[in-house]
Amino acid sequence: MPAEQVLVVGAGVIGLSTGIRLLEAGYEVDIVARDWPDDPKTIEFTSPWAGAHHVAYGTGADMRLHELERSTFAAMSDMMRKDASVPLHFAPQVEYREQPRPTGKDDGLSQLGLISRYYPDFRWLESHELPDGVSYGAAFTHILIETPAYLPHLLRRFKSLGGRTHRCDSLSSLSDALSVHPSLSRAKILINCTGLGARTLVPDSAVYPTRGQLVIVRAPWIKQGYMRSGPAREEKPATYTYIIPRVESGTVVLGGCAEKNNWDPTPRPELAKDFKTRCLALCPDLLPPNKRGGTIDDLDVVEDAVGLRPTRDGGIRLEVDSLASSQGGRLPIVHNYGHGGYGYQTSWGSADAAVELVRQALSGKSKL
Repeated sequence: MPAEQVLVVGAGVIGLSTGIRLLEAGYEVDIVARDWPDDPKTIEFTSPWAGAHHVAYGTGADMRLHELERSTFAAMSDMMRKDASVPLHFAPQVEYREQPRPTGKDDGLSQLGLISRYYPDFRWLESHELPDGVSYGAAFTHILIETPAYLPHLLRRFKSLGGRTHRCDSLSSLSDALSVHPSLSRAKILINCTGLGARTLVPDSAVYPTRGQLVIVRAPWIKQGYMRSGPAREEKPATYTYIIPRVESGTVVLGGCAEKNNWDPTPRPELAKDFKTRCLALCPDLLPPNKRGGTIDDLDVVEDAVGLRPTRDGGIRLEVDSLASSQGGRLPIVHNYGHGGYGYQTSWGSADAAVELVRQALSGKSKL
């Protein structure tokens, strides 16, 4: 019996991961997308701008997010064990919290409480290890994701498994993807991994951008990641300061911010200055060895960057839907979008969930 054909729309980290899992499950898979990992970076394509690392952020208030992150951590760990060339790396991470530590059950279901269940080498920091203004913290081993190399790696993996790719300059609706190539009319189901594009293609008005700005500096001696977060105070939003090394390029990502519904693609100098100030205070060794004790002007800046995280009110959308097909009737869709800033760290968990929804839809177990 021939394999059933699946059409994935979108070639970011979610679309590529989902396409790979579908191929591994025995489906025939095509991806249609405007933007691809090897293209020059544009503000319309979010995945290439990400930091990125795997530090789970789910809490007891969103255990689905936690489970997607946990299964993705396991999948990435397995990838590294099987293939030393995969652009993922285990590295130490230190997390500082300015807000008081939760107590009782709330502590066990906090972000760090849940991380403590499965991240290697997890330990709570001793009081003497905490900087001024920090209430508590933890150290553990996390995963660094070499974004510039990881996305092309996923695309090569997809093609090596027999996946096919189709470039499309624009779509006015999801159904338009079926006419990008004559062979796509045979697709039995469509997987929507369009990220921020889902706002107009579904359309889904719950989708919006969360603007993130980064400063990338050259500092190949930095091998450890850092995060310091603080609560909102009066009218000031919560702050979070992060340092993410990129082992293979010798650069380090500094951030950050999360500006809801902000479409501005241009780096703002005042934000870049703020990031550099906060990050240098957190890790003075960011300065080149011959400039230690200097100022932010001594950082070796490579790039200022902006990315628009594809966020959704209500969280990640993983569910079966349908659209009218050109042959009449309804074509099933599996939606897999709305990951916000958690795309990389939920990618394989979301892909596995999407494959299961495909199975249910094609077996008639889902109501369309």
